[in-house]
Amino acid sequence: MIPLLLLLAVGGMMQAARSFTLDTSLAGTELAFGYLLLASYFTAKILNRFGFPKMTGYIIAGVVSGPFVLGFVTKDMGISLKIVSNAATAILALEAGAELQLKKIKPVMSTLRGITIFAVIGSMFTIGSVLFLLRPLLPDIFGTMNATQSIAVCMAIGVALSAQSPAVVMAMLAETRSEGPLSRVMLASVVVADLTVITLFSIVLAITGAVIGGDIDVTATALNVAWELFGSMVFGLLIGIVIGQFLLSVGKGAGLFALLICVIVAEIGARMHLDPLIILLVSGVWLRNFSRADATQLLNNFEGAQLPVFLVFFALAGAKLDIYILWGSLLPVAIIAMTRAATFYFGSKLACKMTGADDLVSKYAWFGLVPQAGLALALALVLQKTFPSFGNGAAVILFGVVGFNEAIAPIILRAMLMRSGEAGKKQGVDFAAGGH
Repeated sequence: MIPLLLLLAVGGMMQAARSFTLDTSLAGTELAFGYLLLASYFTAKILNRFGFPKMTGYIIAGVVSGPFVLGFVTKDMGISLKIVSNAATAILALEAGAELQLKKIKPVMSTLRGITIFAVIGSMFTIGSVLFLLRPLLPDIFGTMNATQSIAVCMAIGVALSAQSPAVVMAMLAETRSEGPLSRVMLASVVVADLTVITLFSIVLAITGAVIGGDIDVTATALNVAWELFGSMVFGLLIGIVIGQFLLSVGKGAGLFALLICVIVAEIGARMHLDPLIILLVSGVWLRNFSRADATQLLNNFEGAQLPVFLVFFALAGAKLDIYILWGSLLPVAIIAMTRAATFYFGSKLACKMTGADDLVSKYAWFGLVPQAGLALALALVLQKTFPSFGNGAAVILFGVVGFNEAIAPIILRAMLMRSGEAGKKQGVDFAAGGH
């Protein structure tokens, strides 16, 4: 009862301060950050008492507070808070990399490879095929395109829709404190899948541009892909060495130092045409598997510093969800979302059967691929900017599918982790589980 009263009080104060919501200066940004922090905290606390994941509370707080419902947090405020989203993605990438212990993953490498081929890459072709069949329902995308152009566009959207969310998986593993073979395979599979999607999307983007006559230089695009992928890996290795040396030489304040590194990489990475996700993933893998520094100590030091960032991160993800677009395109969105989930299910099952994976992994690992968040939205914006002829229509579908999965996937994923028997086995607490 008290959290509900406090939530109403916070909403009332924000309503009283609505005259400031059009202010996109530092004061307006701080107001939005503080409000989202408190609103997501109390909403999560209320919903968690009914068995819902805390993340669902964060997202719902963002949806209700965002520009499409109450308007407490405007689009301009969301743009001003982009640094929070970028920093959160970087932190999650560092943590995901640091959680990947290669010695423990090595026995299931064949399973991961099979999941990537049959589930992830398979979903790109399956979703693309379904989109091709749904063309009569999507005139804003396909218009007067011929069959060849439609196939190219379907593949570009299909690759974008196959993106996963390491952020959601990391958050749910942390909230349930899950540890074991299933948790390791889930985390590793979404990390590998996102790297695969990033690489293939750049290639498909170039092909689509050539087919429909977009202004894209295929050679330049290939060089950009190589720079983004391999340049990010090299830069990530250097960052990992720097953080590891700090841990060995100084020790104190390592969590704050690594947090500062994440913010800097998130801000300058994109300007250098490098991918912060890949950079920090490589850094984390180096720290865990090759550095003499204690990566566990670093992750433990992260706890206090990252909580407010992640509360606002998931609330901002909810604020971007246009429920009216989702409702207006509900039929194709639902068909595509179910096709995507079904492909992950059957593809993962096939991979696990062929590689003799553990029964628990075979039963539940597929669902780690279903959640979506930042990467899919980023790819939607790339399509929207690169191809004005169909990008807006494609973005509607992408936003709709992401919103559909944002609303449903965390709840199901939490339930699966609880049923798997791995929940509660990880020592300590993390941002999603600690103190609220």
